Amino acid sequence: MSLSSLLRNPFRQLTDAPVPLGSISGSRKTSSEIPSDVRRLIRDHRYFRVLAPQKGVEFDDISVSSAWQAVEQAMALVPEGTVLLRSPQVFDAAEFVGFDNIHTDPTPVKAFYLDRTAVTNADFLRFVEAGGYAHADLWPEEILPIVLQFTDQTGHPGPRHWSGGQPPKDKRDHPVVGVCWYEASAYAKWAGKQLPTPAQWQRAGTWMRSSGTSAEIHYPWGNSFDPKKANVWASGHHQTVSVTEYEQGNTLNGIRQLIGNVWEWVDAEYVIYSSNGQPVLMPESMGEVRGGAFDTYFSSHATCQFRTGKALTYRGANVGFRCGRGLERLSPPPVLANEDD
Repeated sequence: MSLSSLLRNPFRQLTDAPVPLGSISGSRKTSSEIPSDVRRLIRDHRYFRVLAPQKGVEFDDISVSSAWQAVEQAMALVPEGTVLLRSPQVFDAAEFVGFDNIHTDPTPVKAFYLDRTAVTNADFLRFVEAGGYAHADLWPEEILPIVLQFTDQTGHPGPRHWSGGQPPKDKRDHPVVGVCWYEASAYAKWAGKQLPTPAQWQRAGTWMRSSGTSAEIHYPWGNSFDPKKANVWASGHHQTVSVTEYEQGNTLNGIRQLIGNVWEWVDAEYVIYSSNGQPVLMPESMGEVRGGAFDTYFSSHATCQFRTGKALTYRGANVGFRCGRGLERLSPPPVLANEDD
C-alpha cells in the first residue's frame, strides 16, 4: 500500500470494502445545507460527536460527510506501528543522583488521528462558554471537590492566566496554557476525543524513520536539532507563539509543533523507578508531559523520546495539550454523488 493511500484511507485497515475519503470531496455542501446542530459541533471541533454518536442518535449522510471533512482538515492520520518507550530510572533513589533512560520492549500503536495543532485559547474558550467546568460527567468523581478552584486571575472558571473568563486578545491562536491534566482531559472528553497515550504521541513524531535504519528519529524532521524548527529557549522568543508558526518543524503529515512551544499532557501517570525496578514514591501524583516548551533549555529534553512529568494539578504557563482519537466505532464516510454528475 502506498503512503498516500494509507494516509487518506484509514478504513482500508479496518474493512474489506473501504470507502475512500476522497470520494466525499466532490460533494461539499454549503453551510445552509448542514443542520445547525451539526454546524455547531463542527465549529467547536466536536465532529466525533457526529461520527461516534451516542446510542439512539443518528446523523444523515450530509452531516457525516461534513464531519469527516472537518476531521481531514483539523487532524492527521498517524499510521500504525511500534515505538520504543523509555522508562525514567533513578541511579540512586536515596540521593536522587540522576536518570537513565531504559528502553522497554517495542510498544504497538494502532492507527489513530491526532490534532494538527495544540488546543488553542480560542478552542478552549468554546469549552468554557459551553459550561464545561460545570459538567460533572466530564470530571473524575474524586476531583469534583476542587474543580471550583480551577479559575482564572479574576475567579472565573478557566485557565489560570486568563482574565474575566477570556484569554488575552492577542493570544487567541496560541496554545492554551495554565490548564492542569484534569482540565485537558475534561476538554478532550467534551470534544469526543482523548488525550494521546505516550506511545501514540511518540509515534506521531517518529513514524518516518531515518533512511536505511529501523531507529526512531529524534525530532519530527530528523536527528539534528534546529532552533529554527521549534520554539525552545534557543529560539529566542521565551514565550508561546501562534500554533501556525514553525512550519518547518511539521511532521510529514502536517502535525505542528510536537516539539517546542508548550509541553503537552498525555494520558498517563508519570512514574519514576529506582535502580531495583521499584516505583519511587513522589509527594504528589504526576502526569506525563512531552515535547519541550519555549523555556526548554536543553535540546535533549525536547526530543520525541524524552519523558518527564508535572503534578496532575500543575497549571503552569509552559504546558498545554492536543487531542487524539482512535478509528474504532466511527461511522465510515458516505459515498455521495458529485453535484456535477
